[in-house]
Amino acid sequence: MLRWYQQDLKSKINQAWSDGAENVMGVLPTGGGKTRLFSNIVNDERDPSCAIAHRNELVGQISLAYAQEGLRHRIIAPKRTVAGIIRAQIEETGRNYVDPTAPAAVAGVDTLIRLDASDPWFKRVRLWVQDEGHHLLRENKWGTAAAMFPNARGLAVTATPLRADGQGLGRHADGLIDALAVGVGMRELMAEGYLTD
Repeated sequence: MLRWYQQDLKSKINQAWSDGAENVMGVLPTGGGKTRLFSNIVNDERDPSCAIAHRNELVGQISLAYAQEGLRHRIIAPKRTVAGIIRAQIEETGRNYVDPTAPAAVAGVDTLIRLDASDPWFKRVRLWVQDEGHHLLRENKWGTAAAMFPNARGLAVTATPLRADGQGLGRHADGLIDALAVGVGMRELMAEGYLTD
């Protein structure tokens, strides 16, 4: 179940897609529950989807959030990583939600971009999600990963929608984002008791 501010941001993201944005960036502070938010969005998705992270620890975190949503999913990562994630899911939830035939996937970006994009699954995916979305540029590995899903809309999530070089993350620069959906700020989450100082 989403907290009120996560539900509010989910509504903003869905509205941006309804308004015609292909790729939306959702912004929420660290600790605000971005993974829980996009897990809930993916759980609503009936078509295949792929959530992408840049470290095995984050792949595991996303997979566990999917398990907590009751969402069966495949994992695209090294076999040892998958085995560790399955153990963690069983320990945390009492069940294994990893299913190599599931339409939803969680992927490590480096493993994903080495796969053969001609696999029909890539064309069936209708939603990609990228964690740490401030890294997403058209010409880097994150953009390569997004391009593997030609029929999908995108969701990038981040706490910091800024690039180190000061350039934008939108299509007007060399990014992929069409709309920004901004959630509550860190101070509000602290005042409400969701984060500590």
